[in-house]
Amino acid sequence: MAVLSDYIKWRGDLEFWQDGFNEFDNLVFSAISYVMMDDIFDSSECKVLSLKLISDTYFSEGYEPKKYGINSVLNNTPEILRQAAESRRYENVMIRNYVSTVDVSRTLQFAAMEFLLPDGTSYIAFRGTDDTIVGWKEDFMMSVSETAAERDAVAYLNLVASCSRRLLRIGGHSKGGHLAVYAAALCEEKIRERILQIFSNDGPGFTEDFIKDKRTRSIQNRVLRILPAESIVGMLMEPVGKAVVVRSTQKGFAQHDLLSWCIDGMHFEKAPRISKGSAIFDKAITEWLGSFNATERSAFVEELFSVLEASGVSTLTEIQDNMGSTLPAMRRQFKTISPQTKEKVNDVIKYLFSELLSGD
Repeated sequence: MAVLSDYIKWRGDLEFWQDGFNEFDNLVFSAISYVMMDDIFDSSECKVLSLKLISDTYFSEGYEPKKYGINSVLNNTPEILRQAAESRRYENVMIRNYVSTVDVSRTLQFAAMEFLLPDGTSYIAFRGTDDTIVGWKEDFMMSVSETAAERDAVAYLNLVASCSRRLLRIGGHSKGGHLAVYAAALCEEKIRERILQIFSNDGPGFTEDFIKDKRTRSIQNRVLRILPAESIVGMLMEPVGKAVVVRSTQKGFAQHDLLSWCIDGMHFEKAPRISKGSAIFDKAITEWLGSFNATERSAFVEELFSVLEASGVSTLTEIQDNMGSTLPAMRRQFKTISPQTKEKVNDVIKYLFSELLSGD
């Protein structure tokens, strides 16, 4: 089955004036946004660099083949940068306004960049998370209160868009897709009017208050949600926008990898529906989170992730691949959490890994 790298091979010779922006270009830019370019954009100077120059510099100076770890769903994103930079379609696309911030005191990991397209528009990409435990925790915390990343996304969009008159497309993968929708809804009204489309590529949803906000309602027809059939991240909380469900070459968590989503010619290879397991998980998470007030929800998230963190590894994939050592450690931590949340925590783990913490 064909995937994003095949699309670049097939259509990479067609420049944007020959074949306009499409949903696969959105995936290309969302994937490239994961590439760490801190050493390339290493000063306060306002740099505007082509994908070709960025790729040449990255692979000659900063490329680390195991940067994301062998089990990461994003370990191949640098290859998308290389492949895109070698194509006529993308080589002269420019990047500017690159930012990347990690602030432990604010529980913040935030990165974004602006792609300048030859048609005079911009694609603003927000970096997301992969299957790291800390990334999942941040996704769950979005159901409790506004996060630092959400605030920074709004501020970033207001600042970047105020410096030009370009029409805008905004997107990202995982948390990045969530931030794209959040920023588009809450940015300044004049900027919101310039947004052509918003892409949430398997990004988590939103709180009920955000859904009801008139600013959110004003953009919902411009939001496209792209979900793999076995989506989990993209099923968290309440959605905004139209959903397209696609097939993947992977199974389970690995379907979160946007590089695995199947393409049939100029369209996604669509799945008939979200899988049964994904729908069950969505229903369970919605009911669990809905049964708590804000304080209880925050406590639940902390206790849930104390169990996952007790595994001693950094990703959900590693938990799943090493159940012989991770599950006993998680069970020990599970015994220490409050009785009122034990059942729900146990249920979440069961849906994630088909294992029971309360087992012997």
